[in-house]
Amino acid sequence: MIKQYLKSYFRLFLFWMVFFTLFRFVFVVFNYSYSHNTPLATLAESFFIGLRLDSSFTGYIMGITVLSQIIALIVSGRTCLKCVDYLSYVLIAFLSLVLLSDINLFSYWGKHLDLEALGFVQTPSIIMASLKWYEILLFIVISVAIISAFIFIYNKIARIKSNALHSSYQIKRVTAGLGVVLFSGALLIIPIRGSFGVAPINTGVAYFSSHRFANQTAINPLWNLAYSMKRMDVTKIAYHFMPDAEAERIFNDMMEESGNYPRVIKNDRPNVVVILLESFAAQVIEPLGGEAVTPNFKKLLDEGLFFSNIYAAANRSDKGLVATMAGHQVLPSYSIIRFPEKTNSLPFLPKKMKDDGYKDLSYLYGGDIKFKNMNSFVQQAGFEEVITIDDFPEEFRGEKWGVHDEYVFDRLLEEMKEAKEPFFKFFFTLSSHEPFIVPMERMFDIEYYNSVAYTDKCLGEFMDEVKASGLWDNTLFVLIADHGATGPTKLTMDQERFYHIPMLWTGGALSVQDSVVNKIGSQTDMAKTLLSQLNIKANDMKFSKNILDEESHSFAFFSIPSNGMAMVENDKYQAYSNRLKRFIHMEGEQSEIDSLKAKAYLQVLYNDSKNR
Repeated sequence: MIKQYLKSYFRLFLFWMVFFTLFRFVFVVFNYSYSHNTPLATLAESFFIGLRLDSSFTGYIMGITVLSQIIALIVSGRTCLKCVDYLSYVLIAFLSLVLLSDINLFSYWGKHLDLEALGFVQTPSIIMASLKWYEILLFIVISVAIISAFIFIYNKIARIKSNALHSSYQIKRVTAGLGVVLFSGALLIIPIRGSFGVAPINTGVAYFSSHRFANQTAINPLWNLAYSMKRMDVTKIAYHFMPDAEAERIFNDMMEESGNYPRVIKNDRPNVVVILLESFAAQVIEPLGGEAVTPNFKKLLDEGLFFSNIYAAANRSDKGLVATMAGHQVLPSYSIIRFPEKTNSLPFLPKKMKDDGYKDLSYLYGGDIKFKNMNSFVQQAGFEEVITIDDFPEEFRGEKWGVHDEYVFDRLLEEMKEAKEPFFKFFFTLSSHEPFIVPMERMFDIEYYNSVAYTDKCLGEFMDEVKASGLWDNTLFVLIADHGATGPTKLTMDQERFYHIPMLWTGGALSVQDSVVNKIGSQTDMAKTLLSQLNIKANDMKFSKNILDEESHSFAFFSIPSNGMAMVENDKYQAYSNRLKRFIHMEGEQSEIDSLKAKAYLQVLYNDSKNR
C-alpha cells in the first residue's frame, strides 16, 4: 500500500516538474529577443539549474495535495484521490494563467512577476489599457489550448484510475492512513528547502551565468512571486550595512557642493514648464546613441542646454514622478507615492516655487490620475489646477490609456497664454506608453518608436506655436523622461543603459545655447539644479544635487527591481542585490570606498523614509 501510494505520489511530482520545464521552454522562445547572444549551451544549462527552484515550488504544490488528504482522512476516514485530480486541474489552470502572464509581462518589462507587478491588480483597467484587443483574444485562446494540453498530460502521467482507488488507497484505519500521508508530506521538506544545510534555497541559486537572460530563464516565476509576496509588508524591509554615522559621512561626501555654479538663465523669474516625457529612453535619442526617432527633440538641442548623462531614479512612472517633482529617490522595495502620510512631508518643487512667487501652477496629464496614488501626490505638491482625462471631450481620447498628447499640448498652450507670469506648468505625456497606439500614419515598423515619434511630432508643433505666440522669450522648458524602456534592443532592468534618459533645458529664458553638460546626474537632481538657478533654497532636498555646481560629484544612484540598487560613476558601474546580499555587477576599477557608496546612500535613504 505504501509503495503504491508513493509511486503515484512520485508521478504527480514528476508531472509538475514537466509542467515547469515546458513553460520554461515557452518563456525562452517567446522572449528570446532578450537573450543578447546568450550561448545555446548556457541556455540549456539554465534548464538544469532551474530544476532546484522548480522542485522547491513543486514541494509547496504537493504540500497542498497532502493537506487535502489529511482533511479527507479526518473527515471521512479515507483518502480522496479524486479530490487530488480536481485540485490538480484547478492548479493547472490557475498556475498556467499566472505563468503565461509572466511570459507576456517579461516581454514588456524584462523582468518576472513580483510584488510591484501585483500592484497593478488593484487597477485591472490599467492592465487592459496596456493591451490591444487581439492580444487579449490571443491570450485567451493560447491559455485555453495550453491548459487543455496540460490536463491531457496530467491524465497520462499522474491521474490514478478509479479502480486503483478502491483497491489500493481506501485506507481502513485513519491512523495508518495519516501515517502514510504524513510520511509523504515529511519528504517534501527536502525539495522545499532545496538543501540539507542550514540555509534554505533562495533565488540566488538561479544566478549561475554572466548572461542575464540565462539567469532569468533559470528562475521559477511562481517561486519568485511567492518569495516577493512573503515580504508583503515592504515598509518593514530594513537596509543597514554599517553604523549610521559612517553611512551619513559617506553620503554627505557624495552630495557635497561648493555653492559655485554658472548662471544659465537670463533672470531669476522666468516662466517654467516641465515636460515629463513618457518612456523617452536614450534608445530613441540620437545624440545619446539611440535611433533617429525624435528629430524635433534633436532640433531643440541647438537652442538648449543638454544634460547627456542623466539616469532615471527607478523603472516606473510613479517613481519618476517622485524623483522629478520632489527631488526624492525611491527605495528598491516600494515607492513612497503609495503612502500619502509619508509623501506629505516631501519638499515639493511646485510648492517651493509657489512660496517664492510663482503663479498659476498647473499639472496636466491625459490619463486617469487615480492610478498609483498619483492624485494624492499631485494634490500635496501644491498645484492650483489639475487637468486630467475628465477635462477633455471623449473624442480626444485614444483606445486605451487616455487623451492623445496633441490635445494635451494644445491645452498646455492655452493655459500658458492665460496664465499670470511668472507661471509654472508640469505636463506628463502619455501617448508613448504601451500599447503604443497613436493617431498618426505609421512612420516606424516598431510600435514603440512610432509612438515616441508621434509625441516628438506633437512637441515640435507645440514649440513652433509657443514661439509664434511670444511665450518662448521668457520661458524655460525642462524636458526629461520619466524612465527608461526595454525597447527593441530588449534591455533588462539591471542594465545601466536601461536607465539612461535625456534631460534638455531650452527656451528663450536660457542664456546659453547649443551646450552640453556631460556630468553624470540623476533624475532627482533636476529639482535642485533648477531651483538653484531660480535662487530658491533647496537644502531640504537631501537626495537632489545641483549638477551645475563646480564641485558636485558625477554619479547617479537608482533602484532596480527585485530589491536591488545600482550606482553609475565615471567609467564605473555597480549593481547590488539586497535579496542575494551581493554585487551582481561590478564594472570598472572599484576601490573599497566605491563598494560602500551605494550601500551608504540606500541606508540614509531608508532612515529618511522610515522617519517620514
